[in-house]
Amino acid sequence: MDNVLLIINMQEFYVGKFRNKDLYNYDRKTLIDRINKRIDKYEPEEVFYVKTVAKGLFKGGMPNGKEAESDIVTGLKVVSKNIYLKHKPDAFHNDALGEFMRARNVKKVEICGVDGGNSVGASAVGAFEYDLKVVYNDACIGTMDKEKEKKFRDKLSQGKCEFVDEV
Repeated sequence: MDNVLLIINMQEFYVGKFRNKDLYNYDRKTLIDRINKRIDKYEPEEVFYVKTVAKGLFKGGMPNGKEAESDIVTGLKVVSKNIYLKHKPDAFHNDALGEFMRARNVKKVEICGVDGGNSVGASAVGAFEYDLKVVYNDACIGTMDKEKEKKFRDKLSQGKCEFVDEV
């Protein structure tokens, strides 16, 4: 398995119908449709999902892992059991994810999901620590804060990152 698709934070809390639309103002239908098309281009075992769940008393704008809001958003295809949890923006803070990639000799990870100015950007940078080439697919990334995303993009452009805009 050389290439994988890493889908970050596509949860009811962030992109569901009943999310806080003022805060999470993504075009949910378009984003879900585009990511589903990307999922179709991979074998099921090459598709990974990362969910954010709150840890401790202070949730800090994160879904509680026991509530429906932490579920993968309705409409997104779930084709594998490769589901990892994270408590910080960088998905690779979950060592199990990075070690799995290393054990399977993954060389390239296409990253999509939300948010380009937070978890997606931080995870893309975090992938470098596992010597992974990153494909940052703008067509499949929802972003609220373009300035924060620009800072991540600047860091990514200094490493092994390819920026694409394809469905």
